[in-house]
Amino acid sequence: MSFLNRSGPAAQAVSVKRMEPTAQAQLGPLGLTGFIVVTMIATGIDAGVFPEKLAAADVPVVGFFIGGLAQLLAGLFQVQRGDTWHATVFGGFGLFWMAKALMLLWVLPSLDPSLHGDAMGLFTLPWVFVVFVLWLASWRIHLVLLLTFSCVLVVFVAMTCNGFTGLVGWNRVAGWFGLGATLGALYLLAGQLMASTWGRPVLPMGRFLAPPDPVES
Repeated sequence: MSFLNRSGPAAQAVSVKRMEPTAQAQLGPLGLTGFIVVTMIATGIDAGVFPEKLAAADVPVVGFFIGGLAQLLAGLFQVQRGDTWHATVFGGFGLFWMAKALMLLWVLPSLDPSLHGDAMGLFTLPWVFVVFVLWLASWRIHLVLLLTFSCVLVVFVAMTCNGFTGLVGWNRVAGWFGLGATLGALYLLAGQLMASTWGRPVLPMGRFLAPPDPVES
């Protein structure tokens, strides 16, 4: 089998150089882009970096189309590749942001203001357990992903606590750890894109933290 008939970053890099239309692109970077954009805006507002008055204008639209639709498409593509972990992450987060955008646009405005916090707390509570399971699975992948998802886990815990308690401090915790997750996702995006165009891994991601599978004799 010739090199150009193989898949992977190296083959993609050669195909990019030769402008071959048969090269199979990866949608993982698209999912990371959606995650980065919506997380930077939403958690940047929670952290106080961006004005809170911009939340109503930016978060629903960016959340539905970029954080939601882009990640959902990436998740569906990962299903075809047989990548269960990334399919669950991108597909799940895509649906999360699409649902949250609709809540911010249609549900909360028609709800009693005294119930807003509890509604959002209940909305994010199940995701704490889902993200915890994804965090456990990330120990089998690499260190950068583990650190990024550690921040994501803290974000969901803090968002849930903020919803049920209304304490601004939890909002700040969610915001700053969300920005930490954004930095981790930016590093992952750079690593994937550079590996695709350079034809080899460029940025270190950290060793596997779990022991390798035993070799059958």
